[in-house]
Amino acid sequence: MVEKNVTRVTSFLLLGFTNRDDILLLLFVIFFLIYVFTLWGNITILILIFSNNQLHRPMYFFLGNLACLDIIYCTVITPKMLCTFLMKDKSITHVSCVLQMFLFAVLISSESILLALMAYDRYLAVCKPLRYQSMMTPRFCLWLVGGAYLWGLVQSLFHTCFTFQLSFCKSEIDYFFCDIPPLLKLSCSDTFVNEVVLFTFCGFNEGGSALVVVISYVFIVSSILRIRSDTGLRKTASTCMSHFLVFTLYYGSLFFIYLKPRSRRSVETDRVASVIYTVAIPMLNPIIYSMRNQDIKDSLQKVFKSLWAPDRAVYWGSYCSGWSESLRSLCTDC
Repeated sequence: MVEKNVTRVTSFLLLGFTNRDDILLLLFVIFFLIYVFTLWGNITILILIFSNNQLHRPMYFFLGNLACLDIIYCTVITPKMLCTFLMKDKSITHVSCVLQMFLFAVLISSESILLALMAYDRYLAVCKPLRYQSMMTPRFCLWLVGGAYLWGLVQSLFHTCFTFQLSFCKSEIDYFFCDIPPLLKLSCSDTFVNEVVLFTFCGFNEGGSALVVVISYVFIVSSILRIRSDTGLRKTASTCMSHFLVFTLYYGSLFFIYLKPRSRRSVETDRVASVIYTVAIPMLNPIIYSMRNQDIKDSLQKVFKSLWAPDRAVYWGSYCSGWSESLRSLCTDC
């Protein structure tokens, strides 16, 4: 009887971070600069990887996919969030909310698996160097990344269908984007099944991915400790520690939000934790992987030096030919 009297919600209201009007402009400037820097950093990594034949290796193939995910990832969340800082109309249509949550679930699930694949790739490179080339072939890497995207799509379909088949009594989302936990709080229906589905999928996806990362790094650390060369030790440790830092921030915030009982959830703390994996991580990925990766730094320095070279026409000719060669090699690998 209760559900029969519920009016169908045609739009939602994103309340955002705060009701204080005096700091909304400051928040807009901060998050706008973060968004611009995120786009610039990830696009730069994509250009460097795609244009440099020396970076056409599995590690950078996964890194390029991570950059693509981060670009789409922050674009799904941040522009709408920026609008809520400046506009009085903070509403989002029902269709837009469904689409935002669907894309967000696809991207976050795919990125979790991708980070696990990157850890597995580093495990093979460090612990199985003689078998690395024969195992991590371009075709196998494409299958791995394609499987990550496919699983993210399947998981997102489940979450979206189970969430939006509910009846909603309220339309005010005390959050800055359409996510599953705040939407469940608006429902008049029984959300027990939704809670079970959320916990099961997130536990399997994030928990399984985190387990792969942890196991991989246990073997990596044990191998690093056996390296006698100081140069090799520093290089390997630098690459792996950057990845492990992303793992700690990313999975820690996800576990805090999605694998926590509903009775212990707090909107304020959830907002802070969600900013880490929706805004901070896409911005930090280019910094961590470029500043701690010597190959990326060498490629970036080479580009800047070539830009200021006397004969820049020769540089741009070789640059364009590098892109053409990259396209041909990619088609051949496929």
